[in-house]
Amino acid sequence: MRVPRIHITQPLSEAQSVALEDKGIKHIKDVLRLTVGHRVILFNGDGYDYQGEIVELHKRSAVIQLGARKKIQCESHLHLHLLQPLCRSEKMDWCLQKATELGVQTITPYISSRVNLNLPSSKVEKKLAHWQAVIHSACEQSGRAEIPTISAAQDFAKVVSSLPDGATKIIASPTADVQPLANEKNTHCICAVGPEGGFTDEEIQLAEQSGFVSHRLGPRILRLETAVISILTLYQAHCGDLS
Repeated sequence: MRVPRIHITQPLSEAQSVALEDKGIKHIKDVLRLTVGHRVILFNGDGYDYQGEIVELHKRSAVIQLGARKKIQCESHLHLHLLQPLCRSEKMDWCLQKATELGVQTITPYISSRVNLNLPSSKVEKKLAHWQAVIHSACEQSGRAEIPTISAAQDFAKVVSSLPDGATKIIASPTADVQPLANEKNTHCICAVGPEGGFTDEEIQLAEQSGFVSHRLGPRILRLETAVISILTLYQAHCGDLS
């Protein structure tokens, strides 16, 4: 039986007794239906898995006794940064989940002229917390012990003009000439995927002025969620990260 992995935000160390947070208690009792004596793995994003056993479990409390910790080696040697358009909630969650499973380190949601969703300022913090929860869940499932970072949604023009130099920058465009990837296998790559309506010509031009190279992801027009998987996998395969 696979040992469940649970993300928590608390500091962890070997041979420590950990009183779980409310979210962890609910996950253990209501979702996993575990009891005292079951083994679990805790992680908090420091790169380690902490082996543990449930030693107390009550209605509003749970205690895990930790044993040894193990360094997790499944992280990509690449620093992949995804520029993800804001989209409908279920599709946004799906994209964040798959990008996390594929090993992305940084996700920047953006708003552009063809992104029809407007996120009220009153909901920004709540939405960001939801996105982080989706990422944590994807890390639990995929075995990652380092947590990708995600920011609140920003304007596309502001995002592309403020990115650091030195990274390979790829923007997916179905109208682009197929561009070969750079001969050098840069370990830092920024991938921009367009919204459901596509990038405007002005946005493509702005991105190219900021160092992006337009790349067509094959002969067919891809949906947003397919393009996210394709562009990340394309670069990972090119740099030997999937072997």
